[in-house]
Amino acid sequence: MTPRQRRRGLMACIAATVTVTVTMGLTMPFLGIWLENQGVPIWLNGLNAAVQMMAILFLVPVAPGIIKRQGLLRVIAIGGAGMLITIALLPVFPNVWIWFPLRFLLGFFSEMLFTAGDIWLNQLAEEKRRGRTLATAAVFQHGGFAVGPLAIGFLGTDSWLAIYVGLAVIAGGLTFLIAGRGTTLAITGDHRARLLHFIRAAPVLMVAAFMFGLIDESVLALLVVYGMRKGLDEAAAGLLLASFIGGAVLGQFPVGWLADRIDRTKVIAGCIAVALVTLLVLPFVTGNPLLSVVVMGLMGASIGSTYTVALAMMGERFRGGGLVGITTCFMFLWASGSFIAPALSGGAMALVGPDGMPFLAAFLSALFLAILVREIRGARKAPGALARDAGS
Repeated sequence: MTPRQRRRGLMACIAATVTVTVTMGLTMPFLGIWLENQGVPIWLNGLNAAVQMMAILFLVPVAPGIIKRQGLLRVIAIGGAGMLITIALLPVFPNVWIWFPLRFLLGFFSEMLFTAGDIWLNQLAEEKRRGRTLATAAVFQHGGFAVGPLAIGFLGTDSWLAIYVGLAVIAGGLTFLIAGRGTTLAITGDHRARLLHFIRAAPVLMVAAFMFGLIDESVLALLVVYGMRKGLDEAAAGLLLASFIGGAVLGQFPVGWLADRIDRTKVIAGCIAVALVTLLVLPFVTGNPLLSVVVMGLMGASIGSTYTVALAMMGERFRGGGLVGITTCFMFLWASGSFIAPALSGGAMALVGPDGMPFLAAFLSALFLAILVREIRGARKAPGALARDAGS
């Protein structure tokens, strides 16, 4: 592949995957607020949102076969078309019960696109620059989450205008797929999502997927509620979330640079160590605007970069069908952790008060860090392990 083809492919792939984060950043808060204003019970509102994430769990059995038969570019186009249709139908049928199947389909098509996009990114990334290339994509992807809140802030939720603006942004992003023609590689080898096989072949990656989903969503799901229960007003609580997302964006480049220079398992361990410290410190700095912004920024940078480094490790160690299989399994475990996390976080806050949320996430981070340290020590004793995994 020529450098020009690689650049065209990266531009198309990044633009396409950003449409997924725009979709999530727009639909989750907008639909939640709309249902709340309609008097829908909070438990039903939450269940409606959960269905959108639950759809990802059903993607695993079928995604590898679809990608193998249709190719990455066509799967991304199908996913994008499905997203546009389902989002366009939401204002047509403004009913919580009809939204259950629509949001399930929206989650399914979104994750189909994102999984294929992650595989494509790893195909396009050169090994010596893999961390930095994936970090560049992650900056735009994390930035996409901000489009939804910005649109809602300017346009409100009294009309469907924010949804229509989101549709236009998504459609515009998908037009870049034209530039990506001829830049995907054929999928060869066993492409099945063999979860048990990949748990044995790449245990750190599989644990990282599940733990990242747990830790990330434990924080994000109830962060604004946490701030308000700590005595902050709505704007100050929202600043916590904005600082977290801002840190996730700004942290990508330095962590991606590190991931191209030292062992990536050590980079993930460093990120989780920083996350652990910031989670433990958070309850004591929430009342100080400057310190809370710094702490949340560092937390966002460390947690947000974990996914990017894990993705680079998958591209480093797997090719062809193996990359399809492990990426799909990674997404399944990430979605499983994300699906469980809000209930765990809410339960912790109910049991011990608002600080139950960061302390739960800190406990999960400490557990994950212990696993990573054990893996790093084991790799020193058996340096051939990585080579054996890469050949799986």
